Amino acid sequence: MKNRKVLWALVGVLIIGGVVLLSMSSKSTYLPDGMNSAQAKEFEKLYQEKTPMKYQMWKDSAHGQNGVTCVNCHEDGNMDEEDLKYENFAKVKPETCAKCHEKEFEGWKDTRHVKAVSFSQNNVRYKLLDGWPAMQEQGCDNCHVKVGETCTSCHQGHTTALPKPQTAAHNGEKVTNDPVNGCGNCHMGPDHPQKEAYESSVHYQVAQATGGPTCVTCHTDPDNNHEIIQLKDENSKEGRDKLWSNCLQCHTQEYTDNARANVEAIKKETLRVEDEARKIIKDLYRDGLLEPSPGSLLDKDGTPLLNGKGTSYSQVSHIESLMFELFKYSEATTIKGAQHFSPDYTHWHGAADLWSKYQEIKDEAEKMRTEAKIQEKTGVVEEKLPMYQYEKSTGKELETLK
Repeated sequence: MKNRKVLWALVGVLIIGGVVLLSMSSKSTYLPDGMNSAQAKEFEKLYQEKTPMKYQMWKDSAHGQNGVTCVNCHEDGNMDEEDLKYENFAKVKPETCAKCHEKEFEGWKDTRHVKAVSFSQNNVRYKLLDGWPAMQEQGCDNCHVKVGETCTSCHQGHTTALPKPQTAAHNGEKVTNDPVNGCGNCHMGPDHPQKEAYESSVHYQVAQATGGPTCVTCHTDPDNNHEIIQLKDENSKEGRDKLWSNCLQCHTQEYTDNARANVEAIKKETLRVEDEARKIIKDLYRDGLLEPSPGSLLDKDGTPLLNGKGTSYSQVSHIESLMFELFKYSEATTIKGAQHFSPDYTHWHGAADLWSKYQEIKDEAEKMRTEAKIQEKTGVVEEKLPMYQYEKSTGKELETLK
């Protein structure tokens, strides 16, 4: 009898202990003010029906495993017709992420990424695409609006896997195995080939083996890797000094100073070639041999700017198009290649193409001057064909920039 009592007592202890352990192991659910668990479950069901794969990604993520529900990020949980559209699918604002990730938000909000929408939508190329809104949406906003108004340009919205290489993961972190830290979503291609330049550098080879240096290593504040060092505008000098100081994690001061001088020398000569090409074209305007095209903004003297804000690849003449390719592609590739220490992108993809574009501009200008003299002597006038117009063009796209 006594043994039976002891046995039941032991069973009771085990049951009570199991209940306690179960309650300790169960995850708490974190809900916004005014929201209860039943409402959260209701919205989870809605998301599961509308987007089953994304729902499963969330459920398996750090958020899903730790009680962060759909309504924590999507707030009231409603998904109306506007939310379901391609361009703003249930967009989660950085201010929402900041409720939990305050330090990261504080770093991000002072970066140029915050200004990405303004940069992209206040230039000739974007405004001309008012006549082709589908291209604006896919080709412009999908980068600039995403990085300017959300966190999901760098971070995956539902998996919570961190954008870093596997070799840099620790403590069981889920990572995307991305050595460029998600930056390659935007910082790639002919107009800013940072990704390609980095991936053809020694830095990338080292990162594959050790986990660094990555974009974050060099381009962010060591105390907050969401505070991207600003290299332009009013913070240019301070930002560049700060970026180069990050090199001292691996390199000596002497080595770093020499590398910086090399990069600056390449940049200086590149811009000299660009300015010479620009002068050739501006002389054509001055001499009345080239009329400003519709795809250009004019300076106070009525001359096209021939720069990033004022010149497009569309609605311009052939020689102006060559100039666009020179400053937007060739110059960018040469300088970004040098800044990321990629010999091939600096020289062959960059400088060689820069020279080729300069030569094409020079040859085209010489041809135009010769043809003008022939036309003056013969009276034969060049036949001009109308420029193609986008289906929804009005001819007033640039009015807000003038």
